[in-house]
Amino acid sequence: MPYWIQLIWYLVAFFLVIGAAFYITRFIGQSSIKLGRSLNLEVIDFISLGREKGLYIIKVGNRFMLIGVTNSNITYLAEIEREHVKIEKPKNFASELNFSLERFRNLFKKDGDK
Repeated sequence: MPYWIQLIWYLVAFFLVIGAAFYITRFIGQSSIKLGRSLNLEVIDFISLGREKGLYIIKVGNRFMLIGVTNSNITYLAEIEREHVKIEKPKNFASELNFSLERFRNLFKKDGDK
């Protein structure tokens, strides 16, 4: 078989593998997003206290709770009143992306370009 035909077959096979990887990754990503959603549970905030240990503020329905989490245990610590919980507004993805891109561009600007 001539060299150029063999090259075309390699390119077709390469693009088929890339396309299959793209669609499989997309499928897995969409299914994991569906599994991670909940109507009644939400993690409001967390802080790490070391390796595999942390404190979480969670919202269950209309109640807020503080729980301690380790790699082998989850412990209810306290209920927190609504007025003591600071909730950040959901961020707009487009504005966050633009902000991050602008910071990235500024990393590569020369001192005279600012």
